[in-house]
Amino acid sequence: MHDPRAAHESAVRADGTAPEGLRERKKQVTRAALMEAAMDLYERDGFHATTLEDIAAVVGVSARTLTRYFGSKEGVVLGYEDDYHAIVAGELARRPAGESPLEALRASVLAALGAEGVDSGRYLRLQRLIITTPALLAKSLERTTEESHNLAGLLAERMGASPDADMRPRLVVSVVQAALQTAKEHWLRGQGDPSEDLTDLVRHALDLLGPGLTPPLKRPG
Repeated sequence: MHDPRAAHESAVRADGTAPEGLRERKKQVTRAALMEAAMDLYERDGFHATTLEDIAAVVGVSARTLTRYFGSKEGVVLGYEDDYHAIVAGELARRPAGESPLEALRASVLAALGAEGVDSGRYLRLQRLIITTPALLAKSLERTTEESHNLAGLLAERMGASPDADMRPRLVVSVVQAALQTAKEHWLRGQGDPSEDLTDLVRHALDLLGPGLTPPLKRPG
């Protein structure tokens, strides 16, 4: 079984410090350990019964340190979604300029789902927590809305369009997110059967969108 405290301590020297080259790794290891500890505690004891101090104690850091990383109880486990959103945005920025907006976002979403460190079992646990915890659900929806605006802005840049005046970037983001949500709900209803890969389901859902948004979108002349 994964030990969050052991993972955190392995990145720190005996004198309690980390060499300069390891500081960033230490931060990432600590962050991951806190997210894993929060997930375990929320599942075992419930979201509302778990305190920031409880989570921090598992990893061997202070509640103040935890707050610096995440800011709130919701933010700890939703850090997994933040990581996914960051990967999607990073992938989108690297897509070929000649690719259609829909294809670029489709490829970015699939790359993020298949990225190293994105674990389908953990994702299933997170989604179950979110749908059964109103506070987490509200924050998750809030972050998804923020990410939609961010992705629409990135697509607008690719298209030479205005994200406010032109609805097409927002439309592309909306249909891709609808496909992702539909695939996710289908997967959750199947209890996240390991034989049914989430990435494959999302790919199939995106393929079902049809050809309407696939050709390159040009600004109206």
